[in-house]
Amino acid sequence: MIRYSGIAGRLALSLLMSSSVFFSQEVWGFDEQHVSALRQGAKEWNRLRKSGEIVSPDLSGAVLRGMNLRGYDFRDADVRGIDAENADISESDFSGASFDNANLFQARAIRTSFVHSSFSGAVLEDAHLSGADFSRALLDGAVLRQADLESAVLREASLRDADLRGASLRSCDCAGSDLSGAYLWKADISFASFEHAVVTSRTVMENGRYGSPEWARRHQAVFDETVALGASPEKMSVPSPLPVNKIEQRIEYGVALDESGSLPYDIYQFRLLKKSVRSWNRMREEQPGAGIRLAGVDVSRKMLDSANLQDADLQNALFRDTDLSYALLMRSDLRNADFREADLTQADLSGADLRGAYLWRANLSWAVLDGVVVDGSTVLDTGHNATAQWAEEHKAVFHEGI
Repeated sequence: MIRYSGIAGRLALSLLMSSSVFFSQEVWGFDEQHVSALRQGAKEWNRLRKSGEIVSPDLSGAVLRGMNLRGYDFRDADVRGIDAENADISESDFSGASFDNANLFQARAIRTSFVHSSFSGAVLEDAHLSGADFSRALLDGAVLRQADLESAVLREASLRDADLRGASLRSCDCAGSDLSGAYLWKADISFASFEHAVVTSRTVMENGRYGSPEWARRHQAVFDETVALGASPEKMSVPSPLPVNKIEQRIEYGVALDESGSLPYDIYQFRLLKKSVRSWNRMREEQPGAGIRLAGVDVSRKMLDSANLQDADLQNALFRDTDLSYALLMRSDLRNADFREADLTQADLSGADLRGAYLWRANLSWAVLDGVVVDGSTVLDTGHNATAQWAEEHKAVFHEGI
């Protein structure tokens, strides 16, 4: 505790409260004097730490957006739930600190020490973490999408179920780390070290495939066979496939195939979409009134970025590991569609029907979700089922059902 008293202490706190630093009024109980001391700069803060006037910093829940906190001694600090979006904490020492549920979106933490720190449930998306030391840190379930971890140290760190999609792990030291269930799709692992790191059949590797003994051998890692492929979080309900509906093919150009009457989709449209997104989008422009019938198609692991799939019937379609970034899916019927581990970055799903859809581990970064319809059987990217609260937070519509 800082030993401030009298007019000086009250004045410092008053100035802080009127500044650009705000505080969470929720469950976090940060020490107001500790937060006040931050405003005095790294030199004074570090003096207070060294003198013992601040022994265990409590900044839990403080909102420190955009602050310059370079070179601070934050060892063993309680920073749970802090909002440090865009803050600069480079070259600071957070060894032994607790960042659980913290927001470090786009924060700068270059050459920062996080040794033995905890980041369970923390968001470090798009953060600049090059050269940071996460040795023996706990990062289970942390969101590190598109984070820059070049030359960072993650030795013996626990990254179970961490989201590392699109992250740069170039020249990163991940030796001995636990990557069970981690998601590294499209991560850059060039020159990274994975010696003795643990991967499982639930780990999604940089190539979009599940971890395997072959990948482990190539990278001198350890493949843990005790984790079964397909294991999934609790509270997840997988939608059952709907029965195939026979429809009559009516294609304005092209020839309907003999088997078309027994399929729930337009074969010509299906083949055109798989062949070329450019040709597909040109068809949509030339035939704006054509009904799009693609119910039940399997376009898993396809490159469909920027595809125009708006107002389409895509019930029960399979989009596993599919690149749908920037795709147009407005008002489409996506009931019971499987988007497992698909990339929906900046896709427009406004007004789409996602009841019963399966979005576990899909990348929804900057996706437009206004007006999407979900229900209790919709599995979200987190692995949890959609709720009315989620719908309200994302401007979606929650369908109660019968």
